[in-house]
Amino acid sequence: MNKNIFITGAASGIGKATALYFAKKGWNVGLFDINEEGLKEVANEIGHNSCMYKKLDVTNLEQWTDAVDAYSEYTNGTCNLFFNNAGIAAFTGRIEDIPIQEAHNVVNINLNGVINGVYKVLPLLKETDQSMIINTGSVGSFLPVPGASVYSATKFAVRGLTEGLNIEFAKYGIKVSELNPWFTETPILNAEQSTPLMAGALQRDVIKSRSVIHTTDKVAKRVFKIYQRRGIHNVVGFTGNMAVFVMRYCPAIIRRMSRKMYADYFS
Repeated sequence: MNKNIFITGAASGIGKATALYFAKKGWNVGLFDINEEGLKEVANEIGHNSCMYKKLDVTNLEQWTDAVDAYSEYTNGTCNLFFNNAGIAAFTGRIEDIPIQEAHNVVNINLNGVINGVYKVLPLLKETDQSMIINTGSVGSFLPVPGASVYSATKFAVRGLTEGLNIEFAKYGIKVSELNPWFTETPILNAEQSTPLMAGALQRDVIKSRSVIHTTDKVAKRVFKIYQRRGIHNVVGFTGNMAVFVMRYCPAIIRRMSRKMYADYFS
């Protein structure tokens, strides 16, 4: 019997690439996103014999119930892998320049949406041998991200959630892990710049001038390896691993570099 995966944020970016990759590996794929038109496009690309899709706003508990019910019918009540991936970073800049409602929206999607998914998909995971949750964090789960501080805060929180649940769910045989990508070619790099003349923390052109940007295909392959190897934290790419290493053992270096990079905006 083919294994199955439930993916949030599946209409674009890392979620889409992961859906396509797992489908090629013979998995049955459940596609969920607030962007229904995007879901249809991904489903057409995969082929409807290998996937199902349903609109899902991860902040809406009623939609979660409907999504899980539909997925459960598709998979006979099982879930091998829950890729808890949906997230946003719609604005970058000084926190006082970003509307507080937008900051709350980031928290609601990036953290509360992840928590909602754990609550709702857990019954299926319990019914499946050696099931797994992979939460999408970030290298920003470890590093300061001036200009995207609320975004980073949610990713720090996802990291803590992952650690705690990995211990809690061991009694069920459920592994809980985290994907920690470096900059990746996703819609997050289209974040609107809120602080005038600021070289934003998540702006594509600025990042390209300073660092590597990974493809979503590379990250999707890493998701598959996480499922196979089942490590807890999984940083993608040499640059990201080096940054996390330095932050762990010499955090003052990272903080000093960040202050220097953004001195004109936060001094």
